[in-house]
Amino acid sequence: NQGCVKSTINLWEFEVKQSDFVVVMPGTFIQIREISPDTRISFIGFSSKFMQNNNFLKSMSKIAMPLFRNPVLTLEPETSELYSDAMSLLARARKKKRCPITPSVIKSIMDIFVESLSEVVAKQKVQNKRESQSREHAVLSEFLQLAFENYREEHKVSFYAHEVNLTLSHFCNVISKTTGMTPQEIIMNMIIMDAKTQLKGSDATVSKIAASLGFPTPTTFTRYFRTYTGMTPQAYRHS
Repeated sequence: NQGCVKSTINLWEFEVKQSDFVVVMPGTFIQIREISPDTRISFIGFSSKFMQNNNFLKSMSKIAMPLFRNPVLTLEPETSELYSDAMSLLARARKKKRCPITPSVIKSIMDIFVESLSEVVAKQKVQNKRESQSREHAVLSEFLQLAFENYREEHKVSFYAHEVNLTLSHFCNVISKTTGMTPQEIIMNMIIMDAKTQLKGSDATVSKIAASLGFPTPTTFTRYFRTYTGMTPQAYRHS
């Protein structure tokens, strides 16, 4: 909630400034590109197990897609201060030996944040002309959801064109028009970002990573990774 952070979230570039609130949902890809020395961030996180047990995705269903495309919400200064105070209070309570924050309390806290975010998203959708309800944006939303669910198994653009019930050429034109990227570039970015995360954040072998991303052999994966990054997976892991 202070300073400036330039990042890429789900393939789009954002500049996060003071009073901004960033929602990082399960499956989000985020890369920090630049961060100012005066940056100070307050955050609250929920474990994947907790979210699964409490059907997090169902509670977020109404705002999941808007937040996927625009995860950086600009809050009014007073609202931002309230969010920061709430997080500070939770942090203080968590440090107490007899912590009163039970799973049921955490569920209530999550529900409060979700409800509050729903109101913020609703207001910003009215103000944000980019949130067009055109057919093009509907196709983009459907494609992005499908891509995040299937990019590990389905690398071919034709699969996604078929799923959204468009010809391949029309589908490619719509995605390029609305994002400035081809569908293949978007799928490639998801695969490469996932691969980089696994290479840097785990001890999984290149063979296991290749298999998890739908490549028939480690050699095929290595060739694909080098084509788009200029280095082999092993070289990236040790860079």
